[in-house]
Amino acid sequence: MQCKITLFTAFFVALAIALSPLFQRIGSSFSSFDGIGAPSPGALPCLKAGRVMPVSSAAADSLKLASGRTSVNLGGSRTGPVKWLLALNACPAKMAGEPFLRSDNRDMVEFLGGRGRYFSYADAVEKAGLLRGSLRRNSPQAHAAEAVLGALAVYEQAGVALALRLEGTSGCLGTLDAWHEAMAEASAELEAAEREKRHPSLDRLYRANRYFQFLQALVQVEEADPNVALRVIPHEGSYLTPAAALLEKNLSPAGWTALKAYAAACDAYAAGDESTAAETLRQLSGELESILPMDSFKLHFEHCVNAIEPFLGGFLLYGMSLVCFVVSLFLKRRKTLLHFATVFLCMAVLWHLFGIAARMYIQSRPPVTNLYSSVVFAGAVASLFGGTLYILRRQLPVAAIACASGLLSLLVAMNLPYSGDTMGMMRAVLNSNFWLTMHVMTIMIGYGSVFFAGFLASYHLVARFFGQGEKGLKAGACGVYRILLVALFFCFLGTMLGGIWADMSWGRFWGWDPKENGALMTLLWCSCSLHARLLHVCSCQGFLVLASLGNIVAAWGWFGVNLMGIGLHSYGFVEGGWFWFFLFVGLQVLAAASALIPQRSR
Repeated sequence: MQCKITLFTAFFVALAIALSPLFQRIGSSFSSFDGIGAPSPGALPCLKAGRVMPVSSAAADSLKLASGRTSVNLGGSRTGPVKWLLALNACPAKMAGEPFLRSDNRDMVEFLGGRGRYFSYADAVEKAGLLRGSLRRNSPQAHAAEAVLGALAVYEQAGVALALRLEGTSGCLGTLDAWHEAMAEASAELEAAEREKRHPSLDRLYRANRYFQFLQALVQVEEADPNVALRVIPHEGSYLTPAAALLEKNLSPAGWTALKAYAAACDAYAAGDESTAAETLRQLSGELESILPMDSFKLHFEHCVNAIEPFLGGFLLYGMSLVCFVVSLFLKRRKTLLHFATVFLCMAVLWHLFGIAARMYIQSRPPVTNLYSSVVFAGAVASLFGGTLYILRRQLPVAAIACASGLLSLLVAMNLPYSGDTMGMMRAVLNSNFWLTMHVMTIMIGYGSVFFAGFLASYHLVARFFGQGEKGLKAGACGVYRILLVALFFCFLGTMLGGIWADMSWGRFWGWDPKENGALMTLLWCSCSLHARLLHVCSCQGFLVLASLGNIVAAWGWFGVNLMGIGLHSYGFVEGGWFWFFLFVGLQVLAAASALIPQRSR
């Protein structure tokens, strides 16, 4: 009975931890605009970077590109992405002075007049000319200037995503009225001039021409960088920006409904009436669901996943589970703590897998489509593998490594250099669900197994230094050997399938591309390690060293070649990260080198 009570308590605590990101939104400023109730302003449709997504996803994407975060502090309160986007369109002058744009170059922030890592749009736009002039040099300052200009472009596109303010008009609804009046006046003048056989009066065409040039300039900017623009106005099966919608001669009724609703919401927000703004957007969401042929359930589902943040919840659960397992190693009476640790680990794996399954449903793709999803998937493989072994064999080190693997993978995924929507449109070479399933998933299962084996080997090497006996070392080597067998199988199968895919896509099975070489290096290292153990070329301790160093080989084949930025696998390239890569390499070398230190006596 006591055991059941403990398990139930652990389950509810784990559930509370998993849902803690959602609880933060309830009762706060998030709930009005980013809440998960239906209909919700955050679930309104938006086309960005070729994918129809909820406004909450598009706004979070723009906000993260500009500030590195998915929420900001406005007026002393934490503000979600949808409310941020609405404030940006409703109160442009006020928002221009808010310091939420980010640069990791402290000298650049100081030059712009910001503080710490953050600066405002007003600070940067005054010096945009100087920043563009510095792009001609190849220096850290030039790269920082390029990043700042990119953040300004994102800010400017987001600032005209929902509604517009034309010069000389009052409010966003006033802009729509002024545009209609100017067009009607110009049309009447052109008709009168044609009827009376005279030249049209330029004075009567001036206002319409001025508005037209302004809108056309906005559209040209949007077309120059289409992946940044947010298109929220529905029109004939696609979506337009407000500027493009006003220039459209025959805008659909749904488009006019959206234009007026967004303008009304911005005006209400600017007047300080947030509840009316939120209610206007909720009504728009309900109306569009009834008149547009769209998958509203998928939009609401993605919006809810954004609010729940399953990977953040899984990260917290992995951390709590790891702490419980580590502490239990030093306790004699640890049964209750182990129950909590086990439940936390199971819930973390389930939450991790739920996040992956949600991405699969939203994308209609296999789980691995880019570097971000590969990191998440490999961590899920390692933690699921380790959690299953722990439940079957009750080995605490295996459970701790499972927690650490999941924790590390989600930590890396959440801190990868952000370059846009992680569920964006696929490149043409990757646009095959069959090969994404057969090759990419297979090779990532292999990499995940390699890392799990390497972490487990590193644990036993360090434990040996602290007094683990020869029996424990042999048992550890036996477990690592079995895991590497699984890794070898999947690495070999994944590499072969990748060669077949390459032959179909690029016309050759093998081209010594850096990514291909990295996969081959990992495969050969696994094979050499296993043969060294099988043929008794090395001791148990030596085999564990080889398995531990295998993490470096796999990390190079997986991440290192992406950091180099060369080869045909350009869809996986990332900028920066060398410091963290070499830090990981250094830690693995230290773990392997611990085998050279004499064992402590008990």
